Amino acid sequence: MELNNHQGWYGETFVAAIAAAAGFQVAVPYPDIGKDLILGRDHEDPDLDVQIALQVKTRRVGQFEPTEGGFKISLTIEQFKRLRGRRQVPCFLVLVVVPPEPANYIHVQERALTLHHSAYWVSLEHQPLPHQQGRKSVTVTVPRENLLTVDALREFFDRACEEVPAS
Repeated sequence: MELNNHQGWYGETFVAAIAAAAGFQVAVPYPDIGKDLILGRDHEDPDLDVQIALQVKTRRVGQFEPTEGGFKISLTIEQFKRLRGRRQVPCFLVLVVVPPEPANYIHVQERALTLHHSAYWVSLEHQPLPHQQGRKSVTVTVPRENLLTVDALREFFDRACEEVPAS
């Protein structure tokens, strides 16, 4: 498999593993138009039966330098527009930092499967549209403190439930 495709597939699978650990359903939208994964939970209370959408980007260790504020990601204006603003299904940008070599993506032991390296997230809900004249892309900072964890995913769903209008 070509390296960039392998890296992207691994990044989405990395995030899906975190979602599985949190107990959420994972769906891959077809066609993929700006969202790579849809996470959901089936709940007996319809107000708690919500979804979130994730756009997953990957970068190899050494491919970029994290800044003091986090990781800089370039998005096309179209990608940015699909992730920003208040949406019925909340959207998040996820950056998965991966090893430079696919052979180092995982380490298997008898009692452990370790995925390398880590994922970070940012919500662009409140980001204003950048001044676009002549620009084809926008740079977004993914904060280093926004580590994607089981608890972070659960918090996304808790926030989404708060925003669902009561029936």
